[in-house]
Amino acid sequence: MNTTSLEVDTRNMINRTLENLGWIFSGEKQNVFCERPRLTEEQKKLNGKRPDYVLYSKKREPLIVIEAKRKGVRLDKALEQGIGYARNLQAPLVFATDGVFCKAFHTVANRPPLLNGEELDEFIREALALRYLTTCEVNTISPQVQYDRKELIRIFDDANNMLRGDGLRAGSERFGEFANILFLKLISENEHLKKENGMQSNFDTASCSWENIKKISASARIAYINNIVFGHLNTLYGTQIFSSLQIHDGDILDEIMKELDPLTLTDVDSDVKGDAFEYFLKASSSTKNDLGEYFTPRHIVKTMVRLANPQIGEKVYDPFCGTGGFLIESFRYINNNMAQTPNTQKILREHTIYGNEITDTARITKMNMILAGDGHSNIEKRDSLAHPVDGKYDVVLANMPYSQRTKYGDLYDISSANGDSICVQHCMKAINSASENGRMAIIVPEGFLFRKDLARTREYLLERCQLQSIISLPQGVFLPYTGVKTDIIYATKVNHKIRSSDKRKDFWYFDVKNDGYTLDNHRRKMDVPSDLTKYEEYRKMDRDQWEDMLEAGFEIIPLDKVCENSFILAGNRYRTVKMDSRYETVPFSSIATLIRGVNYQKNSQTTYRTDKIVLPADNITLQGELSVVKEIYLDEATEISGEKRLKKDDIFICMSSGSKEHIGKVAYVSQDTNYYAGGFMGIIRVNPQKCIAKYLYFYLLMSERFREEIKRLTQGANINNISSTINSIMIPVPSVERQQEIVEELSGYHSIVCHAKGLISSYKPVLPYIKEYETISLGNNDWFTIQSGGTPDSKNAEYWNGDINWITLADLPPEEYITEIKGSIRKITQEGLSHSSAKLLPAGTVVVSSRATIGRIGIARVPLATNQGFKNIIIKQPDKVLPEFLALSLREKTEEIEQMASGATFKEISKSNFEKIEVKVPPVEEQKRIVDTIEKEQKMIQPLHLMIESFSAKIKQKITELWSD
Repeated sequence: MNTTSLEVDTRNMINRTLENLGWIFSGEKQNVFCERPRLTEEQKKLNGKRPDYVLYSKKREPLIVIEAKRKGVRLDKALEQGIGYARNLQAPLVFATDGVFCKAFHTVANRPPLLNGEELDEFIREALALRYLTTCEVNTISPQVQYDRKELIRIFDDANNMLRGDGLRAGSERFGEFANILFLKLISENEHLKKENGMQSNFDTASCSWENIKKISASARIAYINNIVFGHLNTLYGTQIFSSLQIHDGDILDEIMKELDPLTLTDVDSDVKGDAFEYFLKASSSTKNDLGEYFTPRHIVKTMVRLANPQIGEKVYDPFCGTGGFLIESFRYINNNMAQTPNTQKILREHTIYGNEITDTARITKMNMILAGDGHSNIEKRDSLAHPVDGKYDVVLANMPYSQRTKYGDLYDISSANGDSICVQHCMKAINSASENGRMAIIVPEGFLFRKDLARTREYLLERCQLQSIISLPQGVFLPYTGVKTDIIYATKVNHKIRSSDKRKDFWYFDVKNDGYTLDNHRRKMDVPSDLTKYEEYRKMDRDQWEDMLEAGFEIIPLDKVCENSFILAGNRYRTVKMDSRYETVPFSSIATLIRGVNYQKNSQTTYRTDKIVLPADNITLQGELSVVKEIYLDEATEISGEKRLKKDDIFICMSSGSKEHIGKVAYVSQDTNYYAGGFMGIIRVNPQKCIAKYLYFYLLMSERFREEIKRLTQGANINNISSTINSIMIPVPSVERQQEIVEELSGYHSIVCHAKGLISSYKPVLPYIKEYETISLGNNDWFTIQSGGTPDSKNAEYWNGDINWITLADLPPEEYITEIKGSIRKITQEGLSHSSAKLLPAGTVVVSSRATIGRIGIARVPLATNQGFKNIIIKQPDKVLPEFLALSLREKTEEIEQMASGATFKEISKSNFEKIEVKVPPVEEQKRIVDTIEKEQKMIQPLHLMIESFSAKIKQKITELWSD
């Protein structure tokens, strides 16, 4: 990527983009004014200052101010400057840009404007800009279209069953057949919109339109589509992707078309006409994929495309294109920024976009490209690894399949059966060495950055390109498809033989902690800035921005250190933490040895007791104590080294886990045992001449600094591991005498905390024996009403700024026996509530978690509504049943309630089963006596919580004192 001046490339790019969006730079209808406002009076308001661009509405009122970033000026500063101009001119919208990356601001709402729930990050047409006059949130996808898209997935589920009845196999066969039918619906909608907007269309409406196809009788429709419609489409698009429908039963096709017919899936106002098809592909695809293919989130795709900045005349290639996300975004990006001529349009359609896909998805990808604007002609069904490409392309953008094995390794410079190695080599070889700046942005599993068996591939990468940056993505960005931890590698001058004198001496590493979405299966948009915007702002990496980049969280990784360290590219391995301590600090390896646990095969386990017993992490309590609750017996033939036996003064440590939160959990071994450390565990054995074992144990257990260091240094994709990197962690080591004093003090505090926690955990309120009073079921309509929770549209931000308490599981913490609900984390509006099946529940309602984590109970002290994972008990006769007594009665039935749950993916209690739960109801005076007794007991427990809080603070303070004052 070039870093040229604003006056040339940046201004030209801005001008072309605005022209393509219909903004006018000259003539009678001019609405763009460069380096000056339109009127002299407006110029006076600016005190002679000159905005880069002022864009006007048809009423000649200032609408948008654009400030272009000059070299060395941060985008935030440019935006701030633009906001000042816009407020003086009373323009509602401001854009700051470097020609590629945009930030926007709404001067009336005093926040970034939103488009379809996402922050606006590109220039817009005048018609859309006018909608921001009265609001900072615009949705171009109408509520009807949003609803219909959700209906689309339901219809696919129905169609799936119908197609099964017609003999089509599960998976790609039924998926592809439905995609064929859906394409006919969408292409007709798209072409109809084109004609409404006066755009040229070569689509044969008379023969191929959805409306015309519907008129054909059900018995003749399959033959008509196969022989007439698909023939026309294949001729129109110069392809053979439309092959005959596999449906045999015309009534099934008729039924599917009737279900699809009422839906509206595209919107006049939407700039993206193929997004309904992409929505279907994403929402209906399985979360399991044997070929390692996953949907790359759109915001990450956009970041990578803007990073590579493809231009008209360049060839863009994705060797693992899946449904075409990178290629579609590249097509749109180039189209928006290029000069619009017949020649450039032909080049874009026919000689710009290239992709391979190993599965039949390639055919569906072509359809997706056609709906997005064409560029489908160079998409092929092909195993890329079996067909190395020798220097044909200028830009490679890809999310490679992870952890595959390949038989084509001999076709590459570094022969390997490891797919990660061959995928990276394929991407590099595909770039034209004669290209002035061949570049690639590829997503790799994090293991590629540090695994020993890939060291030679990493060396190969550094020899044949300029590694510019590595972007570490947070674990969870690909949920719900996979939890694999990933990174983006961005390199320029790929496939070049770079002279030693011209090679970079370092690369930039950027650790994305937050990509703007929750890191769970729901991936909900959060109202916080994404770290990716920081990266995009500094992606040119100009030397005069380095100070700002370091302050923003970028790190410079010296390549000489990388070469000395097996070419490991994980930036956190080279991070140094400033250590200020009143005591000497030494590396972990100088005071202790880390011994890995027993590595055994699963078939070595036995069900009978042997002398070879290993302990997993389950035996480490939250308080850091060794409490044997799970033993694994290994057969006598298993070889185990004696050094792996847990001995007095050892520290037992969790070394591997799917969660970084469990990594580094420790327990102190107070006496010799006959147990061995298990496979994912380790033993820390201290040198007693240098350190007291219990001192190190307390430090590892209680030091927040150590926990942060462990998180930073753990490696792994799905499984996080502590490796020898722990040896580099610095530990403060006072004199042995001082260590002993610290141990004695902390032992006292720790003992108090553990004892108090033990008392709290052992106390469970127990209802006294209740005589044979009336037993009633929760489904008894004279006593109770059972109301299930609901699910509103969580993506509709307007629903979540109300004053109605909305309860989720987070409002019922697991440590609370019964939660007093006096408020909630989330608040919903009345409109949001009405768009769910939930009802507003009165104070006094007893809420019970009935899904996944079952049995948590709360008492509503304020009116509230709950999400779908709750069953809510409204007491119809409050003079006969106290909510406190009912809650206690249900809490005692936790096991019974859990046994009622069923389900494969997650356990849930049905409403009918929940209503069968029975409780005894004594007279209300007896209920009050029982509740009062238990409340007195709980008041006796309360001081224990204060004791834990007080002595935990003392422990934290003592550990903190090991470092600087």
